[in-house]
Amino acid sequence: MNTLEAKLVKTCYGYDEFYWVIDGQPITAYLEQHRPESLSAFGSLSGLLPAWSGKLIWQWENDLIWEMVLSEEELNVPILVCEDDCDLSCIVITAHIRKTETMVYWDRIGRLDHSHFDLLEYNQSGILCLETYTDEDWENYGSSIALEPYGSAQYWKWVSENCYEEHIRRQRNYRKPFMQDEQNVEWIWSPGWKFERKHYEAVVAEYQEIRGRS
Repeated sequence: MNTLEAKLVKTCYGYDEFYWVIDGQPITAYLEQHRPESLSAFGSLSGLLPAWSGKLIWQWENDLIWEMVLSEEELNVPILVCEDDCDLSCIVITAHIRKTETMVYWDRIGRLDHSHFDLLEYNQSGILCLETYTDEDWENYGSSIALEPYGSAQYWKWVSENCYEEHIRRQRNYRKPFMQDEQNVEWIWSPGWKFERKHYEAVVAEYQEIRGRS
């Protein structure tokens, strides 16, 4: 059984961040120890932004992450991102998380590989992604924007008026599945951490409070 806390830790830049402290050591310290070759060109990894902090620049990315954090699915969930970009487009460190009734397991830690990210497919995965439509979606959009061609004036008008709805759909329909595809994750190491679920949920609740203050 491993211990887990959310603690303020001083970054390499001199300010504090709430990091996961596992068995007394910040997650960033483990990452430095297991730094992959693909991150060798970057400076210290001890300043990465906690992905659950609510500090990412796009609200839809913060919301996607928290949907994944709270999900009962077995998922690759972002835990750290680039502190300069503060979004999911640059460095994204993920944990493969699975839950049982009494335990939570972080089996592997990896880096998201964006080389197969298809920007056009991503852009078309919002309101025009008809395969994800619910009955309610068809009722609301089936006779209007759903069949509008991508890039049309009417499409861009809808996006401008419904920015959040468009982008959260893109997160759910494209980015989340992209993160789960094994070809898109460079696994760094397999710590096999296991946490008592009751205690884990208490730490998650702490992060929800931190997010609310962001």
